[in-house]
Amino acid sequence: MAKPLQNTYPVLPVKLRRLSEAPALALAALAQRLFSACRGPSRHWLALPATICIASLTGCASVGPTFIQGTRTDYNIIIQQTNEQELLLNLVRLKYRDTLYFLTVEKVASSVEFLREVGTSASVPVGGNSTFTLGPARLSINEKPTIFYSPLDGERFTRQMLAVLHPDVLVLLANSGWSLERLMALSIQEMNGLKNAPSAAGPTPSFEPAFKDFRTALKLLRSLQVQRRVEVGQIRDTGRSHLELRFLPDAAADPDALEFKRMLGIDPHVNEVKVLVGLGHGGPESINVVPRSLVAIMNYLSQGVEVPARDVTQGRTTRTVAADGSAFDWQTVLDGLFKVSSADSAPSGAAVAVRYRDAWFFIDDRDLETKSTFSLLSQLMALQAGSTKREETPISFTIGR
Repeated sequence: MAKPLQNTYPVLPVKLRRLSEAPALALAALAQRLFSACRGPSRHWLALPATICIASLTGCASVGPTFIQGTRTDYNIIIQQTNEQELLLNLVRLKYRDTLYFLTVEKVASSVEFLREVGTSASVPVGGNSTFTLGPARLSINEKPTIFYSPLDGERFTRQMLAVLHPDVLVLLANSGWSLERLMALSIQEMNGLKNAPSAAGPTPSFEPAFKDFRTALKLLRSLQVQRRVEVGQIRDTGRSHLELRFLPDAAADPDALEFKRMLGIDPHVNEVKVLVGLGHGGPESINVVPRSLVAIMNYLSQGVEVPARDVTQGRTTRTVAADGSAFDWQTVLDGLFKVSSADSAPSGAAVAVRYRDAWFFIDDRDLETKSTFSLLSQLMALQAGSTKREETPISFTIGR
């Protein structure tokens, strides 16, 4: 007595990374339907190559997009996080008078290997009854990332770090909505003779710097900016361009505008004030500014790093002395701008944290002012160190937000 036709299709679980098992299950169902449609011993051999083709194609179309969806965001997030950690690490290094060093992720190349295995067997006995078996099916994806690091060093990078910021950068960032107070506190060391902690542009000084009048003037300017009574832009005069601080008509009698002009020695009736690079007082119709370099900005912000008390006691960092002989608090200079805390254990709720010299240094995720300044520093790094070629900034005016 002839045995009935036996069709078995055992499919083992598909081994995938970030890929659904649905393709393998669909393959089994499709193969079974295809095999059942073939009648007679000879037609089983027609089903076999078709089934193998299905096995080789199933799942291929979705592998690439699925892999990108599962990995691109991960790479993006981790590179951004490590960039912030490296920037914070270098600010901490400056506080300890250690050497700066940057290592950038130059390129990430990731190859994906898609492996497919389908086992098949068929037998056609002399009696005419046949057996066809599909399985097991195995699918796997192997990722092979290659990461290229590039140190930022050499003469070109050093010159970029030491070169003072071009005034065009102030216009560009002011047009992007940054606070004039924050911008000028970081990038300007002196304004019409008012000092902005010039000794903080290098290693931590031993004595309290001069800064109070400068910060008072900036707060007045920020008040005018919020009220939309002042704007900054670039104009071209006799073939040369310069910055201009323009007081709007409704600021003529504003107490903040009058006090700002008084502090900087500007004629109270002058509403279009040139901003020029230079030392000392610029006169009744202009403001002389001394821009900082990128490394000077980083030194300035590094004063906001609070180191463990043991490192101050043991002389690993400089202790700054106030005018009355007490320990000087750098937050009187950087209040509302920048603060980095330290702890012996890994902090919770940190926006960015890095371990250095047996301590953790971090920026609190709730400290929005520090996070804003840190973001601004990142943009200044990109603008200053990203290219040596400078393009002319369009003539423009903006009312800051």
